[in-house]
Amino acid sequence: MRTIQVSTDVFAAIWRVRQDDEPGEDAVLRRLLKLPRSSPEPKRDLHVQVGFHDPRYGVQLPPDFRIFRTYRGKEYSANAIQGFWVLNTTGQGYGTLNELNAAIGVGHENAWAAWFYHDESGRRRPVSDLRKPGTIVRRGNKSDRGPAIEDL
Repeated sequence: MRTIQVSTDVFAAIWRVRQDDEPGEDAVLRRLLKLPRSSPEPKRDLHVQVGFHDPRYGVQLPPDFRIFRTYRGKEYSANAIQGFWVLNTTGQGYGTLNELNAAIGVGHENAWAAWFYHDESGRRRPVSDLRKPGTIVRRGNKSDRGPAIEDL
């Protein structure tokens, strides 16, 4: 096996066209390039070890973990691949939920509450539910912060 360097968007595009029976990049490229399947399946140079990991909030998601949302009447989804959120409409990868939000044109908002996933029971849940509760800093209202300097 040889190692090749590809950009994040090319890597994401390969994974976007991956079929369920294809364990890795080599199998996808063999199909696309009309090459015979290798036997046995070669070891992969790059192992997908994590879908997405955010140590600040104690979130570690498996590869291909899917999130989704609706913004201005349009449905969006993204998959967690090697530490990036790969937007399914473009194949571009983003390192944070805020970057993913910006990519679809969203201004400032809590991206953790705007994106959703389906839990084991198939229920729609906000991605914020995946964060460890003790890691979340809540911003209070102005009245929660005490008097302003000009009020003193």
